[in-house]
Amino acid sequence: MPSVHRLVEQRHSIAELIGIRRDMLRYARSFPPGADRNQRRQIALSIRTLFKNREWLDANTWEGAAMLNDRPSPSPAK
Repeated sequence: MPSVHRLVEQRHSIAELIGIRRDMLRYARSFPPGADRNQRRQIALSIRTLFKNREWLDANTWEGAAMLNDRPSPSPAK
């Protein structure tokens, strides 16, 4: 039987990512200072850094995908 590979495109809305970051910070506060708390804070910081990367947002969010689809295709060079 041939194997079937599905290409699944996982995208999130910017609002979802903001919610994940906010929840991660809240969850981190429930831990006493230490490694577990720092790990959750680092995840939130990483998500914040991704918000500053326009290329990543365009490639991984629904809003970015919509913007990419709305852009006119570049005209061929003459």
